Amino acid sequence: MISRIKKIKEKLLFPLHIHISMLFIVMIVVICSVQIYITNKGINQLLLEATSTIFDRISTDARSSIRSEYRPAFNAIAKLSRRDIVHAETVEQRNAYFTELAMLLDLHKHVSIYRISYPNGDWFGVGILGHSSFRTKLNTPENAYYFFINHVSAIENKTTVFFYDDQSRFIRSDELKEHQYDPRNENWFKNSTKEKIVLSKPRYFPGLQQFGLTIHKKAENNVVVSADILMEKLSLVLKSTAIHPSSLRVLYDEKNIVYASNALKLTLIKKESKIIKLSNLFSAEVLDTINHINSDQKIEQYQSNGESWYGKIFSIPINTERSLNLLIAVKKSDLLSGAHIIRQKTIWWSFAILILSIPCVYFVSQRISKPIQQATEQARLISTFDFSSIDHTPTKILEIANLTRSISSMKSAIENYFNLTNSISKENNFDELIKLIGRSTAKATKANAAYLYLINDAETHIEPQFAWRATTQNEDISQLESFALNDEKIAKTIEQIMIKKKPFENLNINTFDKQEQNKLDLDSEQIWSITFPLFSREKQTIGAMVLVFDVKESEYIRNTQFHYFESLINYTAIALDGRKMQQNQKDLLDSFIQIMASTIDTKSPYTGNHCQKVPLLTQWLSQVASDSSTPPFNDFKLSSTQQEELRIASWLHDCGKITTPEYVVDKATKLETIYNRIHEIRTRFEVLKRDAEINQWKEAFNHSLPIEHKEKLKQEWLRLDKEFALIAKINVGDEFLSAQDAEQIQKIGQQTWIQTLDNSLGLAWEEKARLNNSNNTPLPMTVTLLQDNQSHLIPRESNAEQDPRFTLQPPEYKNNIGEAYNLSIQRGTLNNEERFTINDHIIQTIKMLEALPFPKTMKDVPKIAGGHHEKVDGTGYPMGLKAEEMPLTARAMAIADIFEALTSHDRPYKKAKTLTESLKIMSFMVKDKHIDKDLFNLFLTSGLYSKYAKAHLKPEQCDNVDINNYLS
Repeated sequence: MISRIKKIKEKLLFPLHIHISMLFIVMIVVICSVQIYITNKGINQLLLEATSTIFDRISTDARSSIRSEYRPAFNAIAKLSRRDIVHAETVEQRNAYFTELAMLLDLHKHVSIYRISYPNGDWFGVGILGHSSFRTKLNTPENAYYFFINHVSAIENKTTVFFYDDQSRFIRSDELKEHQYDPRNENWFKNSTKEKIVLSKPRYFPGLQQFGLTIHKKAENNVVVSADILMEKLSLVLKSTAIHPSSLRVLYDEKNIVYASNALKLTLIKKESKIIKLSNLFSAEVLDTINHINSDQKIEQYQSNGESWYGKIFSIPINTERSLNLLIAVKKSDLLSGAHIIRQKTIWWSFAILILSIPCVYFVSQRISKPIQQATEQARLISTFDFSSIDHTPTKILEIANLTRSISSMKSAIENYFNLTNSISKENNFDELIKLIGRSTAKATKANAAYLYLINDAETHIEPQFAWRATTQNEDISQLESFALNDEKIAKTIEQIMIKKKPFENLNINTFDKQEQNKLDLDSEQIWSITFPLFSREKQTIGAMVLVFDVKESEYIRNTQFHYFESLINYTAIALDGRKMQQNQKDLLDSFIQIMASTIDTKSPYTGNHCQKVPLLTQWLSQVASDSSTPPFNDFKLSSTQQEELRIASWLHDCGKITTPEYVVDKATKLETIYNRIHEIRTRFEVLKRDAEINQWKEAFNHSLPIEHKEKLKQEWLRLDKEFALIAKINVGDEFLSAQDAEQIQKIGQQTWIQTLDNSLGLAWEEKARLNNSNNTPLPMTVTLLQDNQSHLIPRESNAEQDPRFTLQPPEYKNNIGEAYNLSIQRGTLNNEERFTINDHIIQTIKMLEALPFPKTMKDVPKIAGGHHEKVDGTGYPMGLKAEEMPLTARAMAIADIFEALTSHDRPYKKAKTLTESLKIMSFMVKDKHIDKDLFNLFLTSGLYSKYAKAHLKPEQCDNVDINNYLS
């Protein structure tokens, strides 16, 4: 379950630019949504406020319109009621006012007729022919515009109408017979008063087939002056203010009687007189809402036929005594249609902005995140120890820039750290390591200079080991002093280093004098230093590192670099201490190796200084081969590790001789061996016994030998002297033993003598055991002069396992000390068993070296050390290797070993040979394919033989050599 959750979490990980893009997109969506909401709400509110303002303006316009519609008529009625027109009785008198009334009609076109009604039933009026049905009814002329109508009730209700054009020019007159109209029957006539001008309720004008209102006032003579105003004109005024199709304008009174409305249509008007009320326009629910709307208050919302409406009621004063109500309403959908359009446009624009912003945001987010991605990639490379640089995209974002700089600083620090550690790990030479640490530390810390001091092995002084100055690249330390640890001049510095063991500033071991300042290219005021004590793993102070900087860098280093420097230098200190310990161990190993080699040389004077000279000559020859660029050595190169491997191998090439018995190594004659001198003393006793017997015979006969016997004895002695001289000569072994001499040895050895003493007396248990197994003859007994007895055969341990790698096979016996057997050795002084013992030292060398845990870099030490007795044709020992199976260094050691053995003058068993003699012998060995031809030629052409001779040979050995005689 946990692993599944981890996998889900891993799948939910996205790149930074995706997060930034999504964040920006979400922000844009939220901002656009909020903007749409606020815009929509604001526009709605704005539209409501605008609508309220429009409603106010409409009400103002309606007031102005009504003032312009009603007030002029009111004023005209008021004035006319006080004029003589109310006293006009004849048609002529009445017609005299036509022009004046026509002018009033032109001035106030909303008035359809001015009328003067008399109590007796007479009336006259001036009006405008506007309605087509009315014109048809009156049969008016085409060009008639005004009409003047006069009704006389005294003459059978005679009604005459006079027609005028628009210039008030008379056209004709007609008498109306059917048109009998009596104003006295109208409510407005009945309700007319002298005190005030009255506005009638809406009523239907049959002649005009329209609704209208009548303004009337009674004059002092009870004549009623009136003016008819058609509601259609008021409705047109209200309709002209309608902005939306659903806009509703209704002018009504306190009894809900409608005076004008943009919603009234002629199709709704019937010929019969009918008053329209609000109930004809609205439902009861709407009427209830309208009744609860206070006039001149804010816009209210109400429902009508399932739709929302906004409405507002205004009070429209008609005159000082009466006001009407003006309802202005509009559908919510129409009112907010603009807002809806704007909202739709806003949504579309927001969507378009969102779509357009996605690539922009993605591009910007990539630009923002690219430095972070690069920093992340750089960190990933660092985590894999890949310190290759990445080109960082410049950024203006401070945090990202700081991150990039921090990653770069971290990369530089870790890279410097690893470069330093790698360099340190590769450097094996301690002196070079000191220089490397000083130089690399200075470069890693970007110091102007670095000074490395170490406490000496005696722990009495602190000594300069290395100095590095960046500007001048100067590494001279000759002017730097060494100080005793108890020196009072630097007591405070020593206290910081040895006791407090913490880094400190500007308290230096050596003062920066003028000469040192010049090397640093800094003035004394510019120098700022930090001294870091150096510790071993056991926290023992081993020295100090002084880093010098420009003082301007001090604050930055204290704040950001100090711990890095401390960690870096602590590592170098431990590395330095470890390498110092390794160097000490190496020196200790070298000392052991050299002591062993010296011990082997000291063990027997017959080897001289062989173990010390062969390494020198081997290393010389191998180095010359490594330096050579000519075939066949152009591909052979010795690394420092291989040089160390060769050095150890050459010093230990004869370490197996430590197992070789001295009596074998030092055997100068054929009969020499570890000898129990009891045998010699026993023989002397035998001689004494013979002498005693002879003396008794002399005393018994008391006379000398006869002459013939003396001559015979003399001859016998001469023969024995001669035979002994031969045996003695053969015993030296400096000449090849001929077959004749070997036969003579056997002949001489067969001579017998009488043994009377028990040869088992005075023997060690081992020798006695061998003797008891071989001789049970009672005494006295006859024995030969030269004996090869069973007791002379020293057995070999039977359980010793033989290594199949070695071609050198051991003989049956460990040794054979038989007298005739050893005197019969053809060449030298060693018998076959002793020769094997001598040669076995190389097997023991290999086994001893293979038993040592050499590092992998020195795995060939046994092979190099154990190969100097091999021959290039494969006939050497101990493994019978051919040239191609041997390292070149082993072949070089073979030449060095042979040359040193031939020229050695400190071996008591042979005479030292000259250069010519030695090189000649070696040239024959080349021909016999015993030593490497190319290496021998290099040995000659490089002059190494002469270099060695000058250093180690006696002058008489250094004769003139013509190497051309020996080159192959």
